[in-house]
Amino acid sequence: MTIVSIAHAISPAVLNSIQRLDFSLSEWQRNPRIGNLLGKTVLSGGKRLRPLMTFMMADLLGVPHATIEPFSRYIELVHASTLAHDDVIDNAEYRRGEPSINIVASNKQAVLAGDYLLAYVLQEIAQTGRNDLVSEMAAIIADLAEGEWLQIENSVKRDLTRADVERVALKKTGSVLRWSCAAPALLAYPNGYLLPEARRLGEAIGIAFQMTDDILDFKRRDGSEGADIKNRVINAVIFEALCLTHDREQLDMTRIDSIEPEPRTLDLAIERVRQRVDHLVGEANTLLEMLSEATESRRGQKDPQSLAALKVLVNYLAQRI
Repeated sequence: MTIVSIAHAISPAVLNSIQRLDFSLSEWQRNPRIGNLLGKTVLSGGKRLRPLMTFMMADLLGVPHATIEPFSRYIELVHASTLAHDDVIDNAEYRRGEPSINIVASNKQAVLAGDYLLAYVLQEIAQTGRNDLVSEMAAIIADLAEGEWLQIENSVKRDLTRADVERVALKKTGSVLRWSCAAPALLAYPNGYLLPEARRLGEAIGIAFQMTDDILDFKRRDGSEGADIKNRVINAVIFEALCLTHDREQLDMTRIDSIEPEPRTLDLAIERVRQRVDHLVGEANTLLEMLSEATESRRGQKDPQSLAALKVLVNYLAQRI
């Protein structure tokens, strides 16, 4: 399932805004070599889920597309920077069926390109004069680094729990989608009205999205399948499978030699993760209703079409497995 399959639920204005976004980085006259490398690797293709959600949240909260457009672009660039770093950390060879950035260039160049991209984004946001948005993005970048660190620690943790695994998903994926909801909220209400609810909405959607990716890690056939097992990354499915295998809810990873589950155990683990995804989707839909009602009460406007479209998008995250 792709974003195209839910295009019927998305407004033409949002689709047009997404199509206008330019990720070629052709304007990077400062260092076109970095721009070209990023453009043909981590910035090529992709679902553009993060900009899409940013525009859709802007519609829900009454923020014009012209205002939100650069901020929707920034989060995709930050996401791309994490892909460049991840490909090095994971010793990847492919991304979306094409050679990964560390293969096209080198590990050192991939890391430097990712760092350069993060600096570029923070500089661009700082030039808007909105310190609150700079702080919001800086916190997300910090979460991304912490999430990667925690993921490494989880592989050797002596008392690994479900909460530890979900915290990685929160930091690595939930933080990015937090921006897609928080940035429109801050632009609509600079005083922070609805900001906590918007942040949690992005986090819930992000965790659900990551958990579906954990399931897809066992199903995709694009050259990157099984990457987590290869790199001993304890994702949600692997954790549940290990709990079932060892009949425990807390794991000593230093005593576990193999993390590759048996087929029957894998099926049961996937079902557990699906149930958690369903719960998160329910939480997200409840938050969307609350945000819509609060916006109507505060601004005297309600956009039922935007609310319905966002619900379709959130539900899509559970159905793409």
